[in-house]
Amino acid sequence: MSEYLVFFVSGILGGAVNAAAGGAKLFVFPMLVATGLPPLAANATAAVGLWPAQLSAVWANRQGLFANPRALFLQMLPAMLGALAGAFALIFSTESAFLAVIPALLFVAVAAILMGRRLSAVLQRLFPGGALQKVTHVLMFAVGFYGGYFGAGLGFMLIAVLTAAGGLAIQKANTLKNLTAFSIYSVAVIPLSFSGLVVWDAAMAVLVGGLIGGYVGARVVKHLPDTPMRVAVAGLGCVLVGAYLFRL
Repeated sequence: MSEYLVFFVSGILGGAVNAAAGGAKLFVFPMLVATGLPPLAANATAAVGLWPAQLSAVWANRQGLFANPRALFLQMLPAMLGALAGAFALIFSTESAFLAVIPALLFVAVAAILMGRRLSAVLQRLFPGGALQKVTHVLMFAVGFYGGYFGAGLGFMLIAVLTAAGGLAIQKANTLKNLTAFSIYSVAVIPLSFSGLVVWDAAMAVLVGGLIGGYVGARVVKHLPDTPMRVAVAGLGCVLVGAYLFRL
């Protein structure tokens, strides 16, 4: 029962920070590993368990989001294709190969959370002029691949691409980020569900907790300042990451 409680609480925490600041996997993945799950199984289980958490955040901020469904789908399509490729890359990874890249993945996640909106400025410097518009689909595919393979910090990467390349206001980009992340995970969980990596009782506990946390987080985030919230999330994430890496 104590393990199921950890699964459930990690889902609540992950869903809340995903809706509020992003980086749910940064919290859920180390907590699942701490219960004894192998890293590959923990990663796949967290991906499946956190899959619907974004949906509750989208529902809480749905107004005006689906005004142009066709354009919305075409915008998200490269990310969804990338997610499918990332999920298969995870499935065919060996445990040793995945363990080797985990420190880099965790570093990317923490850096994405700490940089926040400044990622947009970084993209604009890397792709000056009209170059950013030309590589938007490539960037969306790359972000989708990362989401299908690991996904921690995915929200900030999506916001960076959407605001820098799409010219969206940050509030609209945040809502679209939740929908795009949900679409990425929706694609990725299909092959992951048949991979044999998912521990289903853990995934269901995370899923229930994530739905609760995602909805609450989407409501609370409207009343909290952005920068202190990101710093707090990144700080707690660093503690969990440190504990995980020390365990390795």
